[in-house]
Amino acid sequence: MLKRGYFNELAPRWDSLPALPGAEEKVARFVRRAVETEDRRVLDVGAGTGILLPHLLAASVPCIVELDFAERMLEAGRAKAGGGRVEPVCGDACRLPLRPGSFDAVLCFGVLPHLGPAGDALAGLLPAARAGGTLAVGHLLGSSELNAFHSAMSGPVAGDCLRPARETAAILQSLGAAVLACEEEPGWYFVRVRR
Repeated sequence: MLKRGYFNELAPRWDSLPALPGAEEKVARFVRRAVETEDRRVLDVGAGTGILLPHLLAASVPCIVELDFAERMLEAGRAKAGGGRVEPVCGDACRLPLRPGSFDAVLCFGVLPHLGPAGDALAGLLPAARAGGTLAVGHLLGSSELNAFHSAMSGPVAGDCLRPARETAAILQSLGAAVLACEEEPGWYFVRVRR
């Protein structure tokens, strides 16, 4: 698969790539908004090298499953792992190798456009949350900014597109989820639903 090879190749230098202005604060904001105090099990879909991990560990989440299809991304993130609280799983987000309904929160940060058609991806991810659990989608850019960024790139991510937040929320609502937040502005994208 082209994308898997692309992300595996980037893995060793991923954390040294230039960050967007305010990225660290936005990541912290995403975790604060997406994870509730009582969440015991959190799934980080497309975890990469673990950008969310320091914030999830600081939030005292007891069990964090880091899922990514690029094994080198997970290997690069192991240094950030907090002992037995973090479980790396190499697998496809569109065919989750995990038991349905086993997570209090499912987080999709910076990954949704890479998973293929949004409706199919979200239909596969929402069942990972338990009844009453949540799913949150976030990005460091608004959809038009991110789509312009991807289209300017070469390689397998050039055509990856993020739908506007209201469309993502509508897809999740059509899957039976209750929309808790739907926000999009330059430099911020956040959709959160309850299953």
